[in-house]
Amino acid sequence: MSAPIWTVAEVARALGADGSFADTPIDFVTQDSRLVKPGSLFVALSGTPSGGFVSAFASARDGWEFADKAEASGAVAMIVPHEIAGIRIPQIVVKDTLIDGLWALARAARARFHGPVIGLTGSAGKTSTKEFLAAYPNAYASPSSFNNFWGVPLTLCNARPDASLWVVEMGMNQKGEIARLSELTRPTVALVVNVQPVHLEKLGSLEAIRREKVSIALGLPEHGVLVLPAGLKASEWKGKVVRFGEHAEVHEVAHAPHGESWQVVAMIGKKEIAFSLTPGAPHRVQNALAALAAIRAAHLDPATLAIKLDRVGIMTGRGVEQAVGGITVIDDSFNGNPASVAAALQSLQARHMSGGRRIAVLGDMLELGDDAPDYHTGLAKHLDGIDGVYCVGPLMRHLYDVLPAGMGLGWHDDPATLKPSEVANLLKAGDVVVVKGSKKMFWVNKFVPGLMAALQAKA
Repeated sequence: MSAPIWTVAEVARALGADGSFADTPIDFVTQDSRLVKPGSLFVALSGTPSGGFVSAFASARDGWEFADKAEASGAVAMIVPHEIAGIRIPQIVVKDTLIDGLWALARAARARFHGPVIGLTGSAGKTSTKEFLAAYPNAYASPSSFNNFWGVPLTLCNARPDASLWVVEMGMNQKGEIARLSELTRPTVALVVNVQPVHLEKLGSLEAIRREKVSIALGLPEHGVLVLPAGLKASEWKGKVVRFGEHAEVHEVAHAPHGESWQVVAMIGKKEIAFSLTPGAPHRVQNALAALAAIRAAHLDPATLAIKLDRVGIMTGRGVEQAVGGITVIDDSFNGNPASVAAALQSLQARHMSGGRRIAVLGDMLELGDDAPDYHTGLAKHLDGIDGVYCVGPLMRHLYDVLPAGMGLGWHDDPATLKPSEVANLLKAGDVVVVKGSKKMFWVNKFVPGLMAALQAKA
């Protein structure tokens, strides 16, 4: 039986709590009462983020309102801003359950781990790259997309002290957030997967985005390593840099498709390493190179990771394939920006076809600021080899209006009123269709499950 990640007494000491607490084991730390299981520590966060953070999903209710549910589900202790009446398990009281509770415990977790820590960020593909890194033997990595002001500290609090490697994904909702998350994480290696026009409404320019992503280096120690794509400048960091991509220290030598898999040969320093990716795609190769470069920078063995890469599949909403009635649907609906939409189209173009058409269902790319119309129109240059495009949302009208004759399959203005059957009726056996757009376009509206149901009814 593995040792617990904490005891209640250890948590109380880490937070400077008064009183006496037992050495009751804790196996899981969560801020969500619905996820509490026996042996959990429940962190009762405010529904309105503190510490200057913002959230697109702020709750109208506070976490401590669910203290009784957490206790009933098996929590052995909870972190609260004040004593909660009727609760029988230990309550560790702090002034602010986010900053003085969750973040303070995360700092204590990081302080006791002496192995390599890879922190990563990027405009697109960071979660997929994190999944590649997580394949390293005995690594611990951020679950799902735990990359914000509560997800990062939760990752640190739950990370196994005996892991070979910690992998911590970092995202942002506002300027300065990545620097704060990196300073909390204190990575030994900081990886920037890419810099693309994402969050332009908040940051204003591609240069501002670059500065925000590169600010992950602010958490590095003096002897740390910054891992960057070839050609990305980062003059702010004066320490060691490892690069990946064309003509870089870590780069692709060749690849050969074999069905849905790609056999890839990469140069890692002065050593060639061969590996497989399933499915294969240009952006997956780039993400794999980023992961291998970070492993090298962490003084671990890239070959040990390379043999595991073929086992890393696709996460839900990030390219999962489903088929019904001879039609293949690629669900890439979790999010969308100019870089990731171009990558999805490139992957569709590279797909081996035996009859049928390559179809793209594209939804608006949000948070692009004043240049949003141009970014949507600009997708037209990525459509070589695509047989048909169905556009959804007011911004995608700009693309629809410049599509070549015969390529436009239709346009619908509001994703909330789009009936999946409208798209299903356009498809036929042999077609491969990718669904891509910002999260609010298809993912939130559960469009792909509706499309699969419509195709099943049609079959």
